[in-house]
Amino acid sequence: MKNYEYGEENPECILLIHPSLVTWDYFENVIPLLEEHYHLLIPAIPGYDLKDDSQFSTVEKVASQLADELLQKGIREVKAIYGCSMGGSIVLRMAADGKLKAQHYVMDGGITPYQLPWILTRLIALRDFGMMALELLAL
Repeated sequence: MKNYEYGEENPECILLIHPSLVTWDYFENVIPLLEEHYHLLIPAIPGYDLKDDSQFSTVEKVASQLADELLQKGIREVKAIYGCSMGGSIVLRMAADGKLKAQHYVMDGGITPYQLPWILTRLIALRDFGMMALELLAL
């Protein structure tokens, strides 16, 4: 997993995790606002990196891998971890795992896993996708 970094000279670090269906550059408008004051880390989540053919596995695996990679770089604590949608779910998992410490965990619309059998979760996903498609057609 590639981590894009900005403001590396700053001591306080913020980790930004993008939602599903977009790439790491989802944060392109906030990077210039934050990089003057913070060291920004923005991972390209596997399966969402246009520069490689990686595959997304699970929120749990991505959260663990991301924490491990930052710990290997000597980053043990960050000012904040922000994630939106799928990114929020990764933040929730990272907070629960407690490998990487953060002063603030921000889960913007973080989804939590269904506690249902695999086939039912796929049917729910198909229903949700169908409802969104119908809504778009109605516009």
